[in-house]
Amino acid sequence: MDQFTLVEQSYHLIRKDLGLEEEMEFGKEENAADRLLTFLTKQINHLLDHDLNKLLNALYRIDIPENKVKDLLHGSKQGEIAKNLAQAIINREKQKVMTRQQYQP
Repeated sequence: MDQFTLVEQSYHLIRKDLGLEEEMEFGKEENAADRLLTFLTKQINHLLDHDLNKLLNALYRIDIPENKVKDLLHGSKQGEIAKNLAQAIINREKQKVMTRQQYQP
């Protein structure tokens, strides 16, 4: 699986798990991973400011360990919390995509 496909499939899982209404368009000429991180950081910032419970529930559904979430919330600099959470979500969703790909018949 190429990197673009991996990022795109991860995005669809993230969108479903976080219940995001806003869509992101991918362009082959752009760095999809960077665009996804920027897009998701913006969404996470919004949830941190307006709906922390929704974010925490989504992190649980995505299967980010509670101790990792606590470390990211308390160990990150103020302006980096959303970006670090977004990166953790992306990494976990990529793992899910790769595992599903590996075990497909």
